[in-house]
Amino acid sequence: MSIPIHPEARKILESPVNAHFVTTRSNGRPHVSFVWFDLTPEGTITIGTPPWRVKTKNVLRNPYVVLSIMDDIKAANGLHRHLLVEGNATVDHDPVKAKRFMDDLALKYTGTWGLDLGEDDFCTINIDVTRITGHGPWHTGRTTSYGTPV
Repeated sequence: MSIPIHPEARKILESPVNAHFVTTRSNGRPHVSFVWFDLTPEGTITIGTPPWRVKTKNVLRNPYVVLSIMDDIKAANGLHRHLLVEGNATVDHDPVKAKRFMDDLALKYTGTWGLDLGEDDFCTINIDVTRITGHGPWHTGRTTSYGTPV
């Protein structure tokens, strides 16, 4: 179950912005993937990917993930607003549902339904949001003198 999402953060998450998806490798080092994603009305973030990808294997081993998303709006201090979304991820191996999700995601990002990546097998990674921080009205914690989160 995801936490409530601030309306300004939700607006960004529902738009066709790109994200950096951070997982942890088996040796403890971070792994970063550039991803498209979608947000459900309940606040779950979903990513589609082939099951053989490193990010899928990493999530199966360690569900703690982060998404980093930069907004194109600058705050009053001149810094770009950005979201850092932390969560717990699970993998859904239903290939039919995942392929449909990938086709729908193509519509969100390209304006055309359907996406041919030369792959036949997909899964979805579903992220229950546990924390949202970053630089913007969604961050309610302490900040540095520059206005960035501590």
